[in-house]
Amino acid sequence: MITKKREDSSTGEGSYTCRTQISQEARLDSAKRARLDSAKRAKSLSHSAKQRLKWIEHFNKYRNARLTCRHFGISPDTFYLWRKRFIADNLKTLEDDFKTRKPHKTRVSKHKKQQLETIKKLKNIDPRLGKTRIAKILRETGYKISSSTVARILKKYKD
Repeated sequence: MITKKREDSSTGEGSYTCRTQISQEARLDSAKRARLDSAKRAKSLSHSAKQRLKWIEHFNKYRNARLTCRHFGISPDTFYLWRKRFIADNLKTLEDDFKTRKPHKTRVSKHKKQQLETIKKLKNIDPRLGKTRIAKILRETGYKISSSTVARILKKYKD
């Protein structure tokens, strides 16, 4: 609020007038205000989620999905997937959900614990031993294992 003293030049008497300033945000029309609100809420989003929000805002402005896809260089399938997931009240719906990307079933190693421990012990005893030498030693002790399998095991359990 701004208070000013206004004086009458002929009489020299003054009166106080009060004027309320309207904030910049209140002057914006509803569409701009909505964009400003989404921008404020988007501060906590990741970079990729902010990009998806730009897709949705562009689509809402022009109401043309193919134009939006061409503008941002994305496939229509990708755009429709994120448009379907999007909930206006919850911007977190634009975040990647890594739980849905994970395969439901993963392969379980068929190697026995004893084989794994033997490979680790051999590598610890002599770090210069390679995959072929370790596989040869294991074959001599009775395990049936290839050198590429030994390499995969060593890579997986590398300390």
